[in-house]
Amino acid sequence: MSPVTVTKVSTVPLSVPLNPPRGGSGHPLGPTFLTYCLVRVDTDAGITGWGEISDGWGCEYAKVADALVTEAFSRFVIGRDPREVDDIMARAWGWLRRRQGLSWLTCQAGSGVEIALWDAMGKILDRPVCEMLGGARTPVPVYVSGGFLSQGDAGVHHDFFAPSLAQGIPAAKVRLGVRWEQELDTLAELHRRLPGVTLFVDGNEAFSLKTAARIAPRLAECGVGFFEEPCVRDDPAGLARLVATSPVPIAYGEHAFGVHGFLELLDGGLADIWQPDALVCGGLSPMRRIVALAAARNIRVAPHSAGTPLGLAANIHGICGAPTLMRLEYSGGNEELTRAFPGSAAIGRDAVRNGAVMPPAGPGLGVEPAPDVAERFPYQTPPPVTQDATLYMGRV
Repeated sequence: MSPVTVTKVSTVPLSVPLNPPRGGSGHPLGPTFLTYCLVRVDTDAGITGWGEISDGWGCEYAKVADALVTEAFSRFVIGRDPREVDDIMARAWGWLRRRQGLSWLTCQAGSGVEIALWDAMGKILDRPVCEMLGGARTPVPVYVSGGFLSQGDAGVHHDFFAPSLAQGIPAAKVRLGVRWEQELDTLAELHRRLPGVTLFVDGNEAFSLKTAARIAPRLAECGVGFFEEPCVRDDPAGLARLVATSPVPIAYGEHAFGVHGFLELLDGGLADIWQPDALVCGGLSPMRRIVALAAARNIRVAPHSAGTPLGLAANIHGICGAPTLMRLEYSGGNEELTRAFPGSAAIGRDAVRNGAVMPPAGPGLGVEPAPDVAERFPYQTPPPVTQDATLYMGRV
């Protein structure tokens, strides 16, 4: 097969309206839109590969990510054959390690580039990405991801989850904030309204270790499946004690970078459940290595996913067939956004069967943005963070 050469690497930033749940309030952090950042890899064969960058919830710093992609990573990608993705990325990580480092936005930006190379390779070879990663097109079980408990009463959250639960998804996640005492009452009522549904709770690193230890038994009373990111990880010894004593499993990984980041979780006893995200952890190859490490130690994985339909497709391909997979985070998504990604119907809510989705048939990721996606969702610079919003970023 003749060589294919990458000719350009660029980004496409987007801003998408963030609507409150029906009958509920706006987001407690105050944003009215989410920003995203896609990565585009063009080749001399007329084939385009697409990836996505996430910093955990969309990509707030899309312009910074663009600089990393177009100035740092492009040096290692332009002129190369995208089928050499692992070699390309090994050279990039090796060089950037001593300059930009290998964590946070550098790793996230590299993730988008790596995913785009895999998508291009799949299109060149006419194969879905999951097969090239060594897996097969098998169903991926999912859980539906919801909002903050403070955004409404139990009825609001029940109604938000209902369409997804009707598709056979037996698990849902809500987010706990600084007014956690009152919000736990809402959680208990929601638990009563959803018999047979496992609830997960995301702490968004809002709590001190002592507060998290007080919250965990209340979560156990509701049969919560895991308590995600209850605290920041700047006190590993304290976090290890919380993991050892919590009556509910503790989950981390949304902000762990590369295999070494998950080795830190493993060696420190800092999580019962791992949550890799291909848009964050370095891409699809690192995700498969993380999954293999988890399987070797019998650690369950419940991957994080908070991107566009393109990013969701990448995570579905990346986690497909993982031996210790629990469920992948999933959102029915903004319908207008979904329509802007041809192929996404294959992983949309109506495609869920028995609580699982199939990886797109491909080639590549099987999902890509419409040509006018940037015009549909023009990028806006994120506004200043309000004083009230900072409450949700502290430790209570």
